[in-house]
Formats: sequence, C-alpha cells, structure tokens
Amino acid sequence: MGLRRYANVAEDLRTLAAETEYAASMRVAEHMSANVQCVPATATLHQATRLLVQHGISCLVVVEDDHPAGIVSERDVVREVARDPHGWAERPVRDAMTHPLHVTDTGATVAQAIGELARHRIRRLPVLTTEGRLAGIVTQTDLLRVAHRRLAAYAVDLERVVSARTAELRDLERRRDDLVDLTVHDIKNSLCVVESALDSMEQDPVGAIAVLPLLRRANLRIGNLVATLLDVNRLENGSLPLRLQDVSWSVLCEPVLAEAGLMAQPKGVALNRSGESQAVLRCDPNLVERILLNLLDNAIAVAPDESVVDIHAERQAEASFLVRVGNRGRVIPADVLPTLFRKYRQGGEQLSLKRFGGWGLGLTFCRLAVERHGGTIRARSPYVDGEGAAFEFTLPADPR
Repeated sequence: MGLRRYANVAEDLRTLAAETEYAASMRVAEHMSANVQCVPATATLHQATRLLVQHGISCLVVVEDDHPAGIVSERDVVREVARDPHGWAERPVRDAMTHPLHVTDTGATVAQAIGELARHRIRRLPVLTTEGRLAGIVTQTDLLRVAHRRLAAYAVDLERVVSARTAELRDLERRRDDLVDLTVHDIKNSLCVVESALDSMEQDPVGAIAVLPLLRRANLRIGNLVATLLDVNRLENGSLPLRLQDVSWSVLCEPVLAEAGLMAQPKGVALNRSGESQAVLRCDPNLVERILLNLLDNAIAVAPDESVVDIHAERQAEASFLVRVGNRGRVIPADVLPTLFRKYRQGGEQLSLKRFGGWGLGLTFCRLAVERHGGTIRARSPYVDGEGAAFEFTLPADPR
C-alpha cells in the first residue's frame, strides 16, 4: 500500500511537471542532495545500519568499482531483519540493495526526473556526472518541495489574476446596468411623448393631425433603440448576416433624411447634403441606413437650435466611400473621443457623453456595423470654425 501511495505521488508530480514550464527548464542538479553517504557493496548490513543512524538519513548509495550499483534504504534493512532475525547483520549490503539501479544525470530536467520516479515507481534517483561518477541524489521529497514552491507561486499569481478579473467583471456589470438604465430612460421619454400626444388627440380630435409628427418621431426613436439593442449583440457574435446589394447613395439616404428631417424640425435644424449623390455602393442597405440615422440622430440632438447639420459623401482612393455627418454643437474633449464608440461606459461617462451625442448604444452599433462591412469609423472635434464635431465612416468598394 505504501509503495502504491508513493507511486501515486510520483505520478501526480509527473503530471504537474508536464504542465509547468518551470519543471521543463530547471535542472535536477539544482535540487539534488550533494552530500550523499556511500557504502561498499561488500559492507555488512550492520555497518550500513550504523551509517544510517549516524547521519540520520534514510538511504545509502551502494558503490561497486567506484560506480553506483544500487541503493539500500531503511526499508531494505527492516525487510532483511524480518527475513533473517539472527543472521541479517552479517549479510552483505549487495544482497539487500534495490536493483536494477535507475539513475539520472546532472543535465536532466526536473520534469525528466519526475518522469523516471513515476515510471519505475521509486522514491530516489542517484544523479551521475557525464563521466558516470556519483554527483548526488534526488528524492520525491526534494521534488515535492520544488512543486510546493511553484504551486505557492502559482496560487499567488492565480489569486491576483482572479481578483483582477472579478473586479473587471463587476465593473463591466455596473457599466452594463448603467447602459440598461439609460436606454430604458430614453425609451420612457419617447413613450411619454406618445402619451402626451395621445392626450392631446383625445382633448382636441380636430387638431390631431398636428401631433402626428410627434407620434412618428417617438415611434421612430423607440424602434431604432430596440433594433439597436438587439443588433449590437448579433453584430458582436457574428450572427447578423451581411446582405450585400448594389445601391445608389441617393436612393439609400433619401428615406433616412426624411426621418431625420422629422427629428430636426422641432429645433429648426437644417440638413445640408453635399458631395456625390449618384455613387453606387456595395453594402447592406439596411445597416448603412441605420448607421446614417444614428449619426444624424446624435448630431441633431446636440446641434444648437436653428443651426445646420452637414451630410457629405465622396468617393475616395481605392474606390472606398466616405460619409461625414457634422454638427456645430459642443466641442468634444480629446479625452472623450476614444470612448465614444465603446459599448459599456461608466455612469459618469454616459452622462457626459450625452452632451456630445454619444448616448446609449447608437455609436457602438455604428462602429460594429461599419466594421462588419470592413470599413472604419472615427470622430473628430472641433468640426468647423472651432466648434462642433464630425463623425466619419468609410466603406470599402467590395465588402467581405
């Protein structure tokens, strides 16, 4: 049973060694016991026992012709005493030593030594020089100490990694909750507009036609928010297919500009379209329409009353297509620009970004949808005359 236990320990060590870079690189010579007691093969077991007691050790290396020939341990002596209680003391060590002798060399790695111990189900390995001379002995205990030190170091590293990852996940959860709260708040605001418009229609059925634009704007905003929530995750995990078509830029942006015009009307914001209009794009028109609508929605939200929002399109080098949406609102600070397209932000960041048109998931959707086409998107500020901001995205000629 004891031998099986030691063999199991050796097997555990071997498995550990196979998984650790440390065991594969460290030399066994660094962990062996160099102060080894030897005994001639012709010595008696009584003499061997005296050496074991004198030095307080558990084994001796048996030497024959100046070379290690075997190992005799306390267990070997006890076994011989049990076998021959009266004559054991005068028996030669050669008769009791473990054989065949399994050895390793000073150039072997800790992993190799552990493998030898496990393979032969033994506890000790003499370590030889390249000339075959005895240099020391390495035991399971020595290697267990090595493993213990490494495991202790791994435990510290693992605890640090787990702690950092836990903090990261908690922070991510807080940011996600902030995003959900803010998105729900945005939807509730639109629903309040709907409720207010319906109240007006009930009180003045004749004038109901006047509030229909309010209902349409609120409906568009709610639909866009819900679609964005659903599609951001689908874009992230790659489950939203890209339905490519050849479509004229003017045909693509006309319905978007019509919807954006409804959003801009209450603030008196004018939409100024420039650049190419007849260019043909290879894209998913539904996604590109929503990219443009999100950018216009943000631009109108931060644009001053009675100001202008620009929509410019142009064909660039290598047939890529650039679209720019610019407003004349606040200048976005340089430290805020890198966070605009991030999915999860701190609550304070969310509130700050609302002033610059970076509210909710809209810009995150834009980034993912543009990148899904193989394009790029960026924000720059100021835009014109030291004010405002511009959001630009490019689409390749042949999206993949």
